[in-house]
Amino acid sequence: MPYHCVSKVERLLNEAAKPVKGSKIAVLGVSYKPGVADTRESPALTILSLLGALGAELAYHDAFVPELAEHGLRSEPLEDVDLALIVTAHPGVDHDAAVASVSVALDLRGVTRRTGGHAVLL
Repeated sequence: MPYHCVSKVERLLNEAAKPVKGSKIAVLGVSYKPGVADTRESPALTILSLLGALGAELAYHDAFVPELAEHGLRSEPLEDVDLALIVTAHPGVDHDAAVASVSVALDLRGVTRRTGGHAVLL
């Protein structure tokens, strides 16, 4: 599944006339499941690795996971990104507001479907 998600990211960025290489991509939620800090077997880690190998500038936001030392990343606010990618839909996060602040968003969990958000759904 992570490979399919990365392929979708590539297509969305291409449609926006942006290459993956050099684009800032923010992953929202990196834990294995909502509401926990456990990252073991999280698809977000594979997605981050694949996007990094393609030359993307990576960022993530996850209140439950403050640091991903193996990726050299710390959780940061969603700012100035080319694409936002919702991987884990934590409770209490306003996903609609998060995707409204970016030009391209991919919702892998369907959390913006309920409210008619502008994110592309997988």
